[in-house]
Amino acid sequence: MQLPPFTDGVRAQLLAAAALGDERTQQTAQALATAADPAVRLAVLEAVSAAADEITAALLDVPGAPGVSVRLEADEVRIDVRTGPPAEPAPPAPDEGENDARISLRLPESLKDRIDTAARAAGVSVNTWLLRAATSALGPGRTAHTTSSGPGRISGWING
Repeated sequence: MQLPPFTDGVRAQLLAAAALGDERTQQTAQALATAADPAVRLAVLEAVSAAADEITAALLDVPGAPGVSVRLEADEVRIDVRTGPPAEPAPPAPDEGENDARISLRLPESLKDRIDTAARAAGVSVNTWLLRAATSALGPGRTAHTTSSGPGRISGWING
């Protein structure tokens, strides 16, 4: 978004108002209009930045929603929309039921190492990391697809 049309509009309004006065008033208005240019640019940038902040705040409740930022480059306001990773589900609260169920899970050592690394990077235990991964995989809007892979066995994947 180019700023000169906005700053020129303010300048034109000031000069039009000063046209009602004498020559000295018009000269003063011209000087004020020139001096006001940076203030008008800053005011426009602040207004657009505040709008971007409000938009981002309104989107915070939407998992994976974009964020909006604004910056000024010369005479142009740049608006950036950035998408973030989907928000991680919160770990289950202790009172959301008993955590008594256990699953014995055999993993390839390389996958276990990757899970350990991911849990460490997230600053949580492996159990919490796995709970979050399972909760995310089975969350709302997710569908489990299964196929039979022999008598008494089912294998499948999660589409997200």
